[in-house]
Amino acid sequence: MNDVDRERLHSAVDELPPSEIAAALRYLRFLTYEASEEEPIDAQTASELDAARAEDGETVSIEEARRRLGI
Repeated sequence: MNDVDRERLHSAVDELPPSEIAAALRYLRFLTYEASEEEPIDAQTASELDAARAEDGETVSIEEARRRLGI
């Protein structure tokens, strides 16, 4: 990014209506988020994620989802 682009970005931010500032800030933080900042997951969560991925988009009833979640 060169200085002209950076100045254009700053100008665009300055022109944002107050109602959009929080959303713009969230988006900019998203753009700069580093994958290495993620918290590690435990073995049980990793296992549950693997099981969910293996289901290949299976549709289940709300009752079955509750049963699987133990609620």
